[in-house]
Amino acid sequence: MIAASDLNGTLTTGSPILPLATWAGKTDGGVRPKTFKVRLLYSYLWVKLGFVDTHIWADKYLRKGLDLISSPTPERLDQAMAFIVETELWPKRKSEAVNFLKKLHGQGAEIILVSAAFEPAVDHFGKKIAANNVTGMGTPVILQDGKLSLVDKLTIRERKMERLSEKLGSARLDYALGDSIADLPMLESAINPVAVTPDIELRKIALERDWRIIE
Repeated sequence: MIAASDLNGTLTTGSPILPLATWAGKTDGGVRPKTFKVRLLYSYLWVKLGFVDTHIWADKYLRKGLDLISSPTPERLDQAMAFIVETELWPKRKSEAVNFLKKLHGQGAEIILVSAAFEPAVDHFGKKIAANNVTGMGTPVILQDGKLSLVDKLTIRERKMERLSEKLGSARLDYALGDSIADLPMLESAINPVAVTPDIELRKIALERDWRIIE
């Protein structure tokens, strides 16, 4: 049995970006993390108002956020990603959806988390669900020549399905969890699609097709 799930909006309402600035402020101090927070929150207002595409905004600030990790090493990156999960993503988890995955895992399911968030953070979140048989597929973070960067494409939309398909191979997807219409391809590929606090478009489809809905 295999179950795949989106992360942000589906399993947690937390942000993978904002706590990175908090970590940088606690670790290195200075005004840069504070300035980043102000710009981040101000720019997000434009997203909420519909003037900026969510994925374009996320791409920009996920990349800029990594610049806050000064003198990056694998250890410092791991510390920052663990901080994101411990202080933000896990405390703001959607308990019913997370517990649903835990139940499936207890029944022998392999869990795959597919997200645009930093892959090391997705991995840390996955370990909170179970210590084994959980794979986190976020956007990979690269450390090269003393600088952190993300791969060219975030794990969203078509890329999310590409990576999931590569992971599954010829195996079937038994369950899929998602919260927005952007997750529709993944949900449609599963035998048992589950909509988690779905947006208006996804809710309409879920009701029409009699899919399970977790509020």
